[in-house]
Amino acid sequence: MSKLNDLTQGSIIQKLLMIAVPILLTTISQMAYNLTDMFWIGRVDQIGLIEGEAISAIGTASYITWFAFGLILVAKIGTSVKVAHSVGEKNWDKLQKVANNGLFLELCLGIFFSIIIFFLRRPILSIFNIQSAQVIEYAMNYLAIVGGLLVFQFVSSGFSAVNEGLGKTKTNFKIMLVGLILNMILDPLFILVFRLGVSGAAIATVIAQAVTMIIFFCHYRFASHRMFQLQRNHLSLKMIGDIIRIGLPAGVQSMFFTSISIFIARMVFVYGEFVVAAQRVGTQVEQLTWMISGGFATALTVFVGQNFGAGQDQRIKKGFVIMSAILLPYALMIALLLRFFPEFLMGIFVDDPVTKNYGIAYLRIISICQVFMMMEAIGTGFFNGIGKTYISSIIGIGGNLLRIPFLFWLTKSMAEEGIWWALNLSDITKGLILYFGAIIGFTQLDRFRQRKNVDLAIQIQESI
Repeated sequence: MSKLNDLTQGSIIQKLLMIAVPILLTTISQMAYNLTDMFWIGRVDQIGLIEGEAISAIGTASYITWFAFGLILVAKIGTSVKVAHSVGEKNWDKLQKVANNGLFLELCLGIFFSIIIFFLRRPILSIFNIQSAQVIEYAMNYLAIVGGLLVFQFVSSGFSAVNEGLGKTKTNFKIMLVGLILNMILDPLFILVFRLGVSGAAIATVIAQAVTMIIFFCHYRFASHRMFQLQRNHLSLKMIGDIIRIGLPAGVQSMFFTSISIFIARMVFVYGEFVVAAQRVGTQVEQLTWMISGGFATALTVFVGQNFGAGQDQRIKKGFVIMSAILLPYALMIALLLRFFPEFLMGIFVDDPVTKNYGIAYLRIISICQVFMMMEAIGTGFFNGIGKTYISSIIGIGGNLLRIPFLFWLTKSMAEEGIWWALNLSDITKGLILYFGAIIGFTQLDRFRQRKNVDLAIQIQESI
């Protein structure tokens, strides 16, 4: 077991950075992955397509694949947290069971959702009330390829979850980097050279995801020090249920968030395809905060999970403070960047002046909530790490629900900008409650642990 990254001893800041930096680099790779697609799709006018229609189609289809991420999280969060707890308790037999059942669950969920998307993509797209027949056709083609083969991403996430729980985030980064480089090579080739447009972007994405999955499996198969063995006799309905109970709140929150976002997308379409395209591009730029925050939340989850399993409460508190000292100033820097340099950021991805102007307005407004988004991520990482995923999920769902009344109230006087201000108010609310809720949670760690007997304390199940 020498190849795992034990976070329960040694320098806290060194251990945090050791696990956080690879996650950060992996997240940046994923961000570059998405931005590469957007960059080349923004140039489809070179092959006779309208870039606003192409961006709107991929932006709309992405809500569906985004919804799938909620299902991925059900198995991924549960697997990662339980592996981390197993490492903290030095329970290697349990680690074997968690890894096998987590991967099996991801495979089953991936096959199920891929079939659903492929055969039901037209009625699913009808939810968005898209008026343009061309946008619908592009989105249908994109979903047939990316959505129909999402199983690759599910299985890769299963391997990634096990590595995260073990603290082996560097491995995840190296493998994801291969997928990014491959996607960067294939995107211009399929989109512009082969003149496949939106379908070309989908093909490039699927090839990169398939190669990533294959590399994960080969790394497991030929690693000199395997942390677990793929064995059918480890499969257990009880263990799958345990993983689901921990991961389900986070997955439901993600799917609920996507559902609210789909509802908002319907309202954005009222203001025209250029507004849709602008928000899509603006959201990609905003990844500078929300993908980084998600990556570090994962790092904090693993750190807290191992130390909670080992009973190292003081390390949990110090780790929380160190993460805050790093991430909150970073979020403030991004907020200033979005506020004062939106023209430059939008100009990287779009040439159309109408789309660009809407995007500039979006970035300036949304800059206000960047620090609060980071506060939400830090609080979420703490609660997920101790297995109390339902706390962050309830707060997240409640905060997202607030978007609907805010939206109806603000759009009456502010049109599409009222939608973006509704997002701001929601993120501010969630960030404040989760961050300061985590600080209060520091005083309850012993009580969380003492509620259960030793075996159940490791699994963290009763309250989920």
